[in-house]
Amino acid sequence: TYFFDETVRLQAQALVGSAAAAALFPINAPIQEPIQPNGQTASRFDFATLPPPGLPDSLAAHAAAMLPRLPASLTEGGDARIFASNNWAVAPQRSESKYALLAGDPHLELTLPSIWYEAHLVVPGKLDAYGVTIPGLPGIVIGFTRDVAWSFTNTGADVIDFYWETLDDSSRPTRYQVDGAWRPLESRIESYRGKRGEVLAVDTVRYTHRGPVNAWKDGAVSMRWTALEAGVELAAFQAAAHARTSREFLDSMALHYTVPAQNIIVADRTGGIGIRSTGHYPLRPDNGDGLTVRDGSRSSNDWQGYWSPDKYPQSFDPPQGFLASANQQPIDPLSGAAYLGSDRNYEPWRALQINRLLRANSSVTLSDMRRFQTEPGSVRAELFLPFFLDAATRRRTGTPNAARLDSAVALLRDWDRRYTKDQDAAVLFERAVAALSRATWDELADSTGRPVATPSTAVLLELLQDSGSVWWDARETRDIVERRDGVVAGSLIAAWDSLAARYGPPSAGGWRWSERGATNVQHLLRLPGFSEARIPIQGGRGTLNPSSGSFGSSWRMVVELGPTVRAFGTYPGGQSGNPASSRYVDRLPFWQGGTLDTLYTPASPLEISSQESRATLVLRPVARR
Repeated sequence: TYFFDETVRLQAQALVGSAAAAALFPINAPIQEPIQPNGQTASRFDFATLPPPGLPDSLAAHAAAMLPRLPASLTEGGDARIFASNNWAVAPQRSESKYALLAGDPHLELTLPSIWYEAHLVVPGKLDAYGVTIPGLPGIVIGFTRDVAWSFTNTGADVIDFYWETLDDSSRPTRYQVDGAWRPLESRIESYRGKRGEVLAVDTVRYTHRGPVNAWKDGAVSMRWTALEAGVELAAFQAAAHARTSREFLDSMALHYTVPAQNIIVADRTGGIGIRSTGHYPLRPDNGDGLTVRDGSRSSNDWQGYWSPDKYPQSFDPPQGFLASANQQPIDPLSGAAYLGSDRNYEPWRALQINRLLRANSSVTLSDMRRFQTEPGSVRAELFLPFFLDAATRRRTGTPNAARLDSAVALLRDWDRRYTKDQDAAVLFERAVAALSRATWDELADSTGRPVATPSTAVLLELLQDSGSVWWDARETRDIVERRDGVVAGSLIAAWDSLAARYGPPSAGGWRWSERGATNVQHLLRLPGFSEARIPIQGGRGTLNPSSGSFGSSWRMVVELGPTVRAFGTYPGGQSGNPASSRYVDRLPFWQGGTLDTLYTPASPLEISSQESRATLVLRPVARR
């Protein structure tokens, strides 16, 4: 989803020019709450005045047409990120128990069977790790040992680049040009087979030294992506599972781990906490960004290697006593850091919320850590809502929409900005924000009216500070100049009308968050009888539990690293993939209610009583003949 920054920037540039596109899709997020602490005790809002739309850029339009086309789901919403994750760690001086605490909940597509399989792996004297793994992987991906606990969130790093290539033949290329010399293209024949092994189709994929090539009649583009290059991630997990401290764990991961780049957080039994954005980050020519399609005919445009681990965003045992990542920008741009990614890949709202909760609590408990994972409060709603209320109040006088505006204001004003299951205002708010985004960025729609690029909601909040910006003026009303309050109030009316038309008035019950904000856990084959649909949950977009549709928290874990490790966790599913099994969805009630099950870690099978054991499976190797 977040790989094609170049496509979004070029599509915007084609419509509104380079200066406006750079401001609407900035490299640095306008709201800063970085993963690597910046020494500040509050979030920073780096808002600026957005430049007006410029002249269309035909060259950018041509370039955008050569790159992969993004699906509508990534161009019509205010935030491109579908997946989300949280993790945080608390140092002993800020925990009630005086032991280090860690929480992690990666947000992925929710499926039955689950992506995760819970396991306790023990090799006496060599390995003792508990957590979740992906079936088929020989190790624990997220979990803990007797000494350390760890979890991950995605960095959103830009690790993919495109290059214009010069080919010897547009229809049947065999060579490409670099530094005035021709190099042979590598051709790979790929067969696509059906369930019985029959060949359905055959394709030829051509490669330069950078990666695969997409060729068209009027040009060709190659792609370099770290995910297409060999790594030793399994060795990283195996080595890190033997670490005794946070630094040992992160150093081991940095030595072996390459892709996908992850914010790895760790806490240990000595009281240490640490985080490092670990992975391979390209060193681009002239310290440039990854938003430019480069000239492939020059080797000087190739990557110059990768960042060294000492340059990664990271922190160990910070004075503030806690660390947190929630897919926000990893490092403050004021620190002089090199390009890592762009605002399109970052989301500030959950980071603002968890850091606020952690700053306000100097005696964090395990119960607090669990409660935070489904905290329904929304900083995003707190920041946007005043603009809707103020605009509605100013625009209601003498307008035919006064009654509907009054009703909308009454509902939103009484809202506590929390996404709990029994209230209606969150549904109206979400619909209003979506309507505001569509109405505001009409300049970024193609000739059919379909948005080709939509700035993040953080940029939308930035624009809301400027009531007279030309971005509020709609293109189709040439004789009328729209202003901020009119657009905001109009979006609120549109949201109210659309909900009322479909679900009736709020009093009818159709606006309840338990209905409209429900989550689905789909069977992998999308079989309704094997799926769990419309699960009411607490939380929503911008909260620490942003479950939406079929995406959400795939594994929740909380660990206390004392002399004896205490750990709790759950996930939306069960250990069995058989729908007839009692273990198919038995964890789902825990997950839905935001409660966690105790994770038992016996040191040996002798510590497991007969009452605690359901079955034993012994695997013995077959003797070689």
